[in-house]
Amino acid sequence: MIKNSPIVEDTRQVRRQISAKFDHDINRYITYLQNESIRRENMRSAVNLIKTPIPTTDHQQLKVDC
Repeated sequence: MIKNSPIVEDTRQVRRQISAKFDHDINRYITYLQNESIRRENMRSAVNLIKTPIPTTDHQQLKVDC
């Protein structure tokens, strides 16, 4: 057997870890990825709302009689 490069061995190790984490059930892994995608999109939306500037309006200074 031909020895694979370190990057190939690393990739296989990570794949084995992911597979074991989801009990070797590809459907569980796909569901996890879909849920993560939705969660991250919701987080991005929340961050974008925080970064969205509040529209300014013309403010007239109130005259106060002292």
